[in-house]
Amino acid sequence: MTADGAIGRPVNRVEGDDKVTGRARYAADTALPDVQHAVLVQSDISHGRVTRDSLLAATARAEAAPGVVCVLSPLNCPPLQMLPEDLTWDLPLERRPPMSDLTVQHRGQHLAVVVADTLENAQFGASLMDLAYDELPALLTAREVLDRPADGNHGGDRIVRGGVYQPDHFVKLPEEKLQDHRGPADEPVEGTRISSRFTTPENAHYPIELASTVASWDGDHLTVYDSTRWIAGERQTLATYLGISVDSIRIVAPLVGGAFGSKSFMWMHVALCATAARMTGRAVKLVVSRDQMFTSTGHRPRTEQHLSLVADAQARLTSIEHHTLTETSTVAHFCEPAGLSTRFLYQSPRMVVSHTVARVNRPTPCFMRGPGEAPGLFALEVIMDELADALHMDPLDLRITNYADKDQASGRPWSDEHLIECYRRGSERFGWEHRPQRPRSLRRDGVLVGWGMATATYPGRRMPAGCHVRTRGDGTVEFSSATHEVGTGVRTAMTQIAADAAGLQLSRVAFYSGDSDFPTAPYSGASQTTAAVGSAVFEAAREWKRRVLEYVVADDGSPHAGCDLASVDIRGGEIVSVRPVPSTAVAALLATADSALLDRLTFSSGSDGAPEDGPVSQSFGAHFCEVEVDEHIGRASVTRWVAVMDCGRVINPKLARSQVIGGITFGLGMALMEQVPYAPGTGHALGEYYLPTHADVPVFDISFVDGTDRHLTAFGARGIGEIGICGVPAAIANAVYHATGRRLYDLPITVENLLSPFDNAPQDPTS
Repeated sequence: MTADGAIGRPVNRVEGDDKVTGRARYAADTALPDVQHAVLVQSDISHGRVTRDSLLAATARAEAAPGVVCVLSPLNCPPLQMLPEDLTWDLPLERRPPMSDLTVQHRGQHLAVVVADTLENAQFGASLMDLAYDELPALLTAREVLDRPADGNHGGDRIVRGGVYQPDHFVKLPEEKLQDHRGPADEPVEGTRISSRFTTPENAHYPIELASTVASWDGDHLTVYDSTRWIAGERQTLATYLGISVDSIRIVAPLVGGAFGSKSFMWMHVALCATAARMTGRAVKLVVSRDQMFTSTGHRPRTEQHLSLVADAQARLTSIEHHTLTETSTVAHFCEPAGLSTRFLYQSPRMVVSHTVARVNRPTPCFMRGPGEAPGLFALEVIMDELADALHMDPLDLRITNYADKDQASGRPWSDEHLIECYRRGSERFGWEHRPQRPRSLRRDGVLVGWGMATATYPGRRMPAGCHVRTRGDGTVEFSSATHEVGTGVRTAMTQIAADAAGLQLSRVAFYSGDSDFPTAPYSGASQTTAAVGSAVFEAAREWKRRVLEYVVADDGSPHAGCDLASVDIRGGEIVSVRPVPSTAVAALLATADSALLDRLTFSSGSDGAPEDGPVSQSFGAHFCEVEVDEHIGRASVTRWVAVMDCGRVINPKLARSQVIGGITFGLGMALMEQVPYAPGTGHALGEYYLPTHADVPVFDISFVDGTDRHLTAFGARGIGEIGICGVPAAIANAVYHATGRRLYDLPITVENLLSPFDNAPQDPTS
């Protein structure tokens, strides 16, 4: 395969063989000599204080167990430093260092680490850590916080805080405002008005790969093998906690087995593992258990959303209001930005968006696939359908009527946007024109059938990134960056981008990631890795090509000597020119190159973030789905799905399709199954966490609009990872309404929502 067509081809994953044969290595597979094993001991209350005497007694029992080397707890943990404000005030990094005192702020808080010679001995030692508490009342829901008198902090503590607050913006993105009021102060009196309340539950990331860390010290130098998606940030955070320089730490993340957000930041167990390794003088391995993952590595917090739409006689929106109440912990900030998409998706002269965050005694939440868009578009797209029903209008026609041809929040035009084309293609492929408007009109094999749709959108983001190029005498060119392969095919896409930009064959290009020794890259999240790291790789490959061509036109022995630089190029691994001379193989040139040329072709470079002016890069899409609802057993099955996505230039259609299917499946679980149930008043988890399986997956028809967003990237691509889930729960809820006539506002949609008989359920018009 030549570089002329590397981008846009369905190339297999470059690490695919290793993954299917078991040769792929993840953090927990790291084998170090004489390694010790660590197990976390967590609190089983939501608020209070562990008693000193019980911790002393439990520690003594554990230390007397076979193979136990030490027990790390608040009684002997070396003081860890507080993080600076710029890392905690708008990121979900905890202000309170781990094991800094005996207080308990949430169930599952780390209270001890048992280190032993084997995993089994560490687990047994941890099982002996029965603790007693002085328990305090816990605030477990946002509504509980709202109902008590205002309490901005806990006794003036600048680390542990209570009450509610309204953050200005989403993480490090000041332009993404969480409080926004545009247009008239008051809601219009005239027109059709719909107001509804929506709720979404706590969702768990539940990746197959557990969070794992292996820490080893060599003098004052620390090496950490970790399942992280933010090598640069983890290095900085860990250095701050431990009070050492960033240069003294190396982070290695060979492969990351998914995460969906749970590995985007450094969690407390990493610092504790490193601390245990320093205390014992030996390498320590810590793997968070499946149960502990629910409280140790973040989650999507619950939301309560209130939306109100007003439309005039022409079905044009004259007012949109979207108010979100959500939760964070008492020791860290995070806001689920459910209203961000509402600020621009549909045209309206009046727009009011707000977010209120309550601090509760629960673990710290964080990003989860489609943060904000996933729960926010559920509410917005369901109420749009509800408005269409009130106007006796097709839901798709209502969306097209209120299409926004520019970003209302900034007033800037879109960059290479094709939403209307997504609507058109999706409706044609699905057969939407045959959809009867009246609910309960379709049946198949004795069950109800419904059709629903929703809009998808997600920002096109790009942060600064670096890339290193190393040229080998065998003709191979290696690119590397401290980014992460999280199962999305990053290494494959980067190889394709590098091959195209350098003019090389794919077989002559390699891409390496997962090591802080490589140039810095941003966290792998926000669907930005292709744009961010890809831009660095693209620029590095272009510079590499330029240096090769400069050499051949200056070399007297080259057939291209004396050519104008613009008249020569590298294509498919061959140096070609406008002269009628034979092409020169790059591999042959490098095989005879001296060290000076190879040194010149080995360098580091970087790329900037997204342009701050000009058009706005935003991806869009349209979901259309069919559900079957069996009211006798209360089951909803998604049977058919059509999605058309506008994500700029598609680097690898095989990987892109896989990403969208994964996102839709993720959204299917969010709509019909996923929630973390808790016992009221105690915060203890109840029951199971259900996920979709192959039996729940519909027939997929996934396609992409052929766009090119050269404002965001020189090669025209935007990210794809998260847009797949955006709008999916709403499309399913809208299809359930079309099947049953029941408008559902709370996720997940449960058996109780679908069973017949049902109070006030519409009668089947055919009966």
